[in-house]
Amino acid sequence: MKVIVVGVGKVGRNILQCLVEESHDIVVVDQNAEAVQTVVDRYDVMGLCGNGCIAENLKEAGADTADLVISVTPSDEQNVLCCLIAKSLGAKNTIARVRDPEYNQQSAFMRDKLGIGRLVNPDKALAEEITRLLRFPSAEKISTFAEGKVEIVEMKIPVGSIMAGKKLSEINTGKKRFSILIAAVERDGNIVVPNGDTVLKEGDVLSICAKHFELCDFLRGYGLLKKKVQYVMILGSERSAYYLAHDLETCGFKVKIISPNREKCLDMENKLDETSVICGDFTDKEVLEAEGISDADAIVAMSSYDENNIMISLFAKGKKVPKIVTVVSNASYGGILESIDLDTVVSPYQVVAEDTVKYLRSVSVPADSRIVALYRIADDRAEALQFNVNHHREFENKAIKDLHHRLRHGILITAIVRGKTLVIPNGDTVIKGDDSIIVITTEGAISSLDDILK
Repeated sequence: MKVIVVGVGKVGRNILQCLVEESHDIVVVDQNAEAVQTVVDRYDVMGLCGNGCIAENLKEAGADTADLVISVTPSDEQNVLCCLIAKSLGAKNTIARVRDPEYNQQSAFMRDKLGIGRLVNPDKALAEEITRLLRFPSAEKISTFAEGKVEIVEMKIPVGSIMAGKKLSEINTGKKRFSILIAAVERDGNIVVPNGDTVLKEGDVLSICAKHFELCDFLRGYGLLKKKVQYVMILGSERSAYYLAHDLETCGFKVKIISPNREKCLDMENKLDETSVICGDFTDKEVLEAEGISDADAIVAMSSYDENNIMISLFAKGKKVPKIVTVVSNASYGGILESIDLDTVVSPYQVVAEDTVKYLRSVSVPADSRIVALYRIADDRAEALQFNVNHHREFENKAIKDLHHRLRHGILITAIVRGKTLVIPNGDTVIKGDDSIIVITTEGAISSLDDILK
């Protein structure tokens, strides 16, 4: 498909990385000639130096025949204008990055009346991701499917866990068997789709598919269920910090924000009802200790500087804070962070990149077989996808064992959502026409139900 990305900052580059992996025909547009050249050299894409809000520039980039135009410059207004112009030139679909909360309240109007296909807000998406993690602190990442009925949770087997050394067939064999499936194991940078003989090891990152309450009971039995978070300390005053504090207030958490920016502190103090806002230097350990970091159930280091976030998280780890979330924008830090074993690291742009990939794949296939949800898991080495069966003749009334030999390599049907019921399938489970199925794949580039078959 032909895709134009306007704006090659951090958001644009993260999106670009995902799109390049899927072999699309890509053109990038940015006013910074050096940034354009860097991206062109790194990703082997076409580049145009110019203002993405100028019709002539968009036309030169090919917007009149583009399948998707994505505008992710730092300006909300420019992004909206760029999408409107691209749409008028003939672009089939558009995505605009919009960060301002007031504009986000107009999302339905922009979609329905202005024809912008999707609005993305990295700050809000980041806050929602962190809120999910704080509501279930045992997880390193949570992907939610079927309107919250199903979760795929990533969690690490800690040193000394009784789960280590067991075969998968020996897990979940007590008097009460839980409806869970360990769908993938990440070990030493590799992804394994496990079978019953797979032996689990300390340090393995498991991708577990289950209902929330079933997963809690299962982890409790292995001593892996962390203490419920009640008091959260947020370090930073970016927009994402406001969104996060607002979401946590709504969920009933006790929240404290610490930031050295007095103006932003006053603004958040006026906008937030229950959050305690402290103006202070969160890189000063005396400030953190005075504000009670040792009493926090969780800290979220989300300043605009990755290095500060990493150092604060290490300090919190030394203070034995039970849950530590570190926001890191620079993807190149990934290998280093693995070696220092931080608790949970999240990217403010990865969620947006995932959403963009899902949207692009969904508009490329008929509506009745489109992706309903898509998440990248296992350090982006695998994907979890949800599809509605919609009486598809290749799947309806077929048993899993009869489909197994027809599935492409690296694909596993991990769960079936049937009304309000979650079914963890075995070979005899029969798929029904109204079901939704959740699959995990290490292959990538899956856009429709047909794509999971050979």
